[in-house]
Amino acid sequence: MSHHEGAPPEDAYYVNPKDVLSQFSVEWIALRKTYDEIKKQLLEVQADLSHIDRRLESGDISDSEHIVVYREKWSESTQIVQVKREVENRLYEIQKEIRAANKQLKLAEEERVRRERMEETRSIAMIEWMSLKQGFDLTNARRNEINADTDKLELERRKGKTSDEEYRQRRIEQFRQLAELSIVESDVKRRLAELLEIIRK
Repeated sequence: MSHHEGAPPEDAYYVNPKDVLSQFSVEWIALRKTYDEIKKQLLEVQADLSHIDRRLESGDISDSEHIVVYREKWSESTQIVQVKREVENRLYEIQKEIRAANKQLKLAEEERVRRERMEETRSIAMIEWMSLKQGFDLTNARRNEINADTDKLELERRKGKTSDEEYRQRRIEQFRQLAELSIVESDVKRRLAELLEIIRK
């Protein structure tokens, strides 16, 4: 059963951060438009209140009329302010959700890049491991060759086909070659172990 990338398979309530962003972006745009309309309404009510005050000052309306009309407009403005607060609260909540979703997406992207780099490192390590393994097998074959030469030289010496001096010189050369092989084998073994550690991660 497949699941969204980055989600634990057992998490039945997982929601893709991209879906969250898409959902809240639509709501954000709609609410921002509503918020702008509410601010415009508030300005209009404030303008109406100022106009009512000027009418009172000029004597167009009486004090009692002014109080009635003013109360109606004030009640209207109070309701608009309350709606404005509700919209602001929701916009704030959406902002938090969008930030959280963006953070999740950023973390998921960082994890994806990390995994890609790890896989690339593993691939490179595998190629090097295979190459070194072949080299290690060749050093083993070379060691077997030297050991065979040693046996052959020992047989020649026993049969008197090789002088003691020649035997000594050839044995020294064989020891030198074996010592060089041991150094190479030691380095290769160490590097193979390092590569194996990388491949197993």
